[in-house]
Amino acid sequence: MIRKAIDFALANPLLVLGGALVLFVWGIISFHNLPIEAYPDVADTYAQVITQWPGHAAEEVEQQITVPLEVELNGVAHLTHLRSVSLMGLSVITIIYDDDITTFNARQEVLDRLQNVTLPPGVNTGIGPDYSPIGQIMFYTLTSTNPKYDVMELKALNDWFVVNQLKSVPNIVDVNPFGGPTREYQVQLDPNKLVSYGLTLPQIEQALIANNINAGGGFIERGQQALNVRAVGLMQTTDDIGATVVKVQNGTAVRVRDLGNVVQAPKVRLGQLGKTIRKDDGTIINDDDVVEGIVLLRKGAVAETALQDLHKKIDQLNGTDGKAGLLPVGVKLVPHLDRSELMHHTTRTVLRNLRDGVLLVTLVLFCSSAMCVVPLLSRSRFPSRSCSRRSCSTYAIFLPTCFRSEHSISGWSLTGRW
Repeated sequence: MIRKAIDFALANPLLVLGGALVLFVWGIISFHNLPIEAYPDVADTYAQVITQWPGHAAEEVEQQITVPLEVELNGVAHLTHLRSVSLMGLSVITIIYDDDITTFNARQEVLDRLQNVTLPPGVNTGIGPDYSPIGQIMFYTLTSTNPKYDVMELKALNDWFVVNQLKSVPNIVDVNPFGGPTREYQVQLDPNKLVSYGLTLPQIEQALIANNINAGGGFIERGQQALNVRAVGLMQTTDDIGATVVKVQNGTAVRVRDLGNVVQAPKVRLGQLGKTIRKDDGTIINDDDVVEGIVLLRKGAVAETALQDLHKKIDQLNGTDGKAGLLPVGVKLVPHLDRSELMHHTTRTVLRNLRDGVLLVTLVLFCSSAMCVVPLLSRSRFPSRSCSRRSCSTYAIFLPTCFRSEHSISGWSLTGRW
């Protein structure tokens, strides 16, 4: 079998070279299309159930939220471990499965069982994003040279625009925002005015809730047309909040702006995020208040293709070739931890090892062939001497022509066997 293949290759050298060239090109294309993952995902299939109950102690969260959820979720299919953490106002339950279940089926069963749990009023539980513990493929920050966009504006821009844009990239399951003060509308009441008007805080709160709503009023027929009627009461600006009527006293409306100031101010902060950059020349740039986001990759997805699509989206946001991007003027999205850099280093290491291996093997084969051909050519001065079967078999290892039934090399007539 092998002898026939070698005879065919020697009889059709052009065909063999053409096939080798096709295989070589095919191998290059396959190598470039090969998905490369610097961080292999070895994590188990899991699902997280996250529940928030602000203002309650860890003991209450454990008794009224964590325990009922554990009782309901215990016994799901392919369960291996069930772990829970109860903190101040937060409950996190982690369900770990074996390898015989898919992530989709595991999450679907958890969602079905959550419908059967009775929790305290106002408590809504949910399931965490479908990402792997090694799915944090990019960290970025928002920078601004525009005076209209301070840290609080960057925080709002990141929460309401940038996160949604990045989540539109295929296989990006979620983006976790960090840092920056959260903007909120605040009614700063004057206690003396509340006493003078005979009002309390619950009354102010109830008036704001009742007036911050849109309502439908049916329709009015006009000829053959019907006009929809609706009441627009949803607040849009601080002036709308200040114009809310709290009570009527002596025929005069008492509004929120009569009781205090309505402003946009940062929410009470529980932490702060900073960023320090050390340049090659030793210069240190320290920013003690930045807005950051962590991009999460869907579990089981290929990081290389997701990062390529993510870089294209970032170029659309920042703008390229002098063209304005989707972000406001002066605002830029700057990645500072990108897994693609690690993947490029890994690829270069693999290519270097393959190159060194190919060169080493080629060098060994070339030297071995040279060591075989030199004594063979030296003996060609005596064509009357015959080639023994053992010597021809030895030379046949390095010279494919010895495999032919009868071939002449420098006056020698060689008869070789495999």
